[in-house]
Amino acid sequence: MEERVSEGRDKEEEKERERESEVQSLVLRLRQYQAQAETTSQELAMVQQAIAEHDKAIETIKYLKGLKPGDELIVPIGASSSIYVTLSTTDRIIVRIGGGVSAEKDPDSSIQFLEEKRRGLEDSQRQMAAVLQRIEQEAQKLQARLQELVSKTGAPK
Repeated sequence: MEERVSEGRDKEEEKERERESEVQSLVLRLRQYQAQAETTSQELAMVQQAIAEHDKAIETIKYLKGLKPGDELIVPIGASSSIYVTLSTTDRIIVRIGGGVSAEKDPDSSIQFLEEKRRGLEDSQRQMAAVLQRIEQEAQKLQARLQELVSKTGAPK
C-alpha cells in the first residue's frame, strides 16, 4: 500500500515538474515576443517618421512651384535657427535616389519619385503593423496559457 502512495506521489511530482518547466518555457518565449514587439514598434516609428518627411518634402516642392527666381525664403538650418535665402531657380530639385547618390530632377518628377518612395514606405508600414499584431496575438495566447498554468500550480518556485 505504501508503494502505491509513493508511486502516486512520484507521478504528482513529475506532473508538477513538467508544469514548472512549461511555465519557464512560456516565460522565456513571452520575453522573446516582447522584445520582438519592442523592436518592431521602434522600426514602425522610424517608417512613420520617414513617411512624414516625404509628405513634408512633397508639400514643400509643390509650394516652391508657385514661386519665381529671386523670391526670398526662410530655410531652417537646425537648432531652432533659420536663414534667409534667395531662390535662384524653381525648375530643379535635388533628390537623394539611394546609395548616397543624388539626382537633379524637375519639380513634377521629384514629386512623382517621392510619392513612389512614400508608397513603398506605406507598404512597409502595413506589413510591419501586421507583424506587430501577430506578435501581440501570440503573446496574448502565451499569457493566457501561463496564467492557466500558474493558477493550477501556484507561483513558480
